[in-house]
Amino acid sequence: MDERGLIDVDVVSLPEEFEIELAGDNVYLRFDFNEEGQFYTVDLFNNAYEPIITGERLVYGQRLWRDFTKPEIPQVDIVPFDISHKENTVTSDNFGRTVFLYLMTFEDDEVM
Repeated sequence: MDERGLIDVDVVSLPEEFEIELAGDNVYLRFDFNEEGQFYTVDLFNNAYEPIITGERLVYGQRLWRDFTKPEIPQVDIVPFDISHKENTVTSDNFGRTVFLYLMTFEDDEVM
């Protein structure tokens, strides 16, 4: 049985925003859906609600904030992923149903 932690996003109630502890830091995450582009985004705020990164697109199998090296970003790998390996994209049909945001580890560039 898979024991990965996950971040549960209520896709019915978007935009959704909540405080969460990641790697020992309290931060805020805000999730939304871009109707025009048909993709999900996440904004990251520090505990004073100052923006760190906004508009990060959720890409299947890719770590959030992978293109940034800001020290304010929590040191944890959060990845949109389907543990059944049936999906390969994040869509409005699968996010929150079969594709979830998992706390992951990477070994040899493979999602574990």
